[in-house]
Amino acid sequence: MKVGVIGLLAALTMHAAGSHAFQYEIDPTQTKSSYETKYLKFFTAKGVFERVTGSLQYDMNKPVASRAPAVRVVIHAGSLKPITLDSESKRAMLRGPEFFDVERYPLIEFVSSRFQYEGEKLRSIEGSLTLRGTARPVVLTVLRSQCTPPTSSAPSRCEASAEVEVNRREFGMNGWSGAVSDTVKIAVDLVAIQRDSSEPRGTAEPAATPEPQAPSPTNEKPAPPLR
Repeated sequence: MKVGVIGLLAALTMHAAGSHAFQYEIDPTQTKSSYETKYLKFFTAKGVFERVTGSLQYDMNKPVASRAPAVRVVIHAGSLKPITLDSESKRAMLRGPEFFDVERYPLIEFVSSRFQYEGEKLRSIEGSLTLRGTARPVVLTVLRSQCTPPTSSAPSRCEASAEVEVNRREFGMNGWSGAVSDTVKIAVDLVAIQRDSSEPRGTAEPAATPEPQAPSPTNEKPAPPLR
């Protein structure tokens, strides 16, 4: 699950001045998310989510060991659009209860818990992914990240790409077993713009609240720990 979103955290390479954690908002007009899986083991099925929102908080003045960045990425599941073999029937199937079930679960949400660096370079982001009402720990691989400081005519801007692979069955997505691979890559390519503290914030997206989970059968493997 390629989720480049999260790459926003690229802000960590920023060198602008400041004395507090700066607030950024993900720009939905420039940010996209995608999914990719295998159909009949060899055919690649791809699609995009055309609306992604969220926020980033980052203190650009502290050293890496002392930084406390945070990112929330919200993918609007109803904005799903297949790239391969697109049709109204395909969209209805993917948005239906066997797959993303967008009527019941309109949001896919990632909330960060920890950022991992190599020197000054952001490599991965640990956090929780909520999909179809089920929350699981995941680790996003950051492919690229870059931030530019503010200028007299433009606010600070961060761009990043990240991805993660998940087992769709762990989120209750059981449709077309055997024909569609259980492994799904989700990616995010995002742009976040520093918010002017003098401007009111936009309406926050509601959280994708996980549903209570029934106890797992004894033969079911638990979700892997973050570490």
